[in-house]
Amino acid sequence: MPQNTKKTVSENAEFIQIREAADWLGVPFSSLRQYVSRGMLPSYKLGRHRLFRKHELLEAIRETTKATLDEILR
Repeated sequence: MPQNTKKTVSENAEFIQIREAADWLGVPFSSLRQYVSRGMLPSYKLGRHRLFRKHELLEAIRETTKATLDEILR
């Protein structure tokens, strides 16, 4: 008999809300809000809600953690 493969809305959604994004990234909620306001992380505004795409967050983090040899040797 097949197991129940039903997923929650959060698991199926392409977008996640700001608190879920903070938990997922392991950063405080207030820090995530600062990163967004500084333009460091991509997000979308839907009414009063701020939404994120996980793959865009990962890409933004990868881009900001890449360092050049000159930056490392400073």
